[in-house]
Amino acid sequence: MGSEVIILPSLFFMVGFIVYTVVDVFRRRQQTKVYTEFHSKLLDRMGSAKDLAEFFTSEAGNRFLSALASAGDAVSPQVRILRSLQTGLVLLALGIGLFMLTAQRQFMPDAADGLMVTATAAAAIGAALLVSTAISYVLSKRMGLIDRPPLKRHDTSTV
Repeated sequence: MGSEVIILPSLFFMVGFIVYTVVDVFRRRQQTKVYTEFHSKLLDRMGSAKDLAEFFTSEAGNRFLSALASAGDAVSPQVRILRSLQTGLVLLALGIGLFMLTAQRQFMPDAADGLMVTATAAAAIGAALLVSTAISYVLSKRMGLIDRPPLKRHDTSTV
């Protein structure tokens, strides 16, 4: 019961991270493909610069431009703060759990040292993320980023 205490969770975490990364890359690729196809079809429909100018001065053009602007703000400060809070709490809980595990069981010295280092790193990163979350919240509130109303998503299917 020595090194498998460290190797098994590390292996599980590594496989999970690889799966998450592959799925995220696939999702982003599909999203980029949809945006690219939409924009190329839109430009194909415009016969001249005059048609393009008329489109952007119309109501549909305004909705299209505001949808493009809101796509860049897809991750609001609230979402980032909540993600950081969630990650910080999970890492802090992991560190505390690993500390409790090393205190309750007798491990070989090398395994105990490795577990203690992992527990310390997880708890320290979790605590740092929680402090960072608090600072981000205070700064976002002072800058007025949290009190502003959420951006409305427009239906671009009428474009």
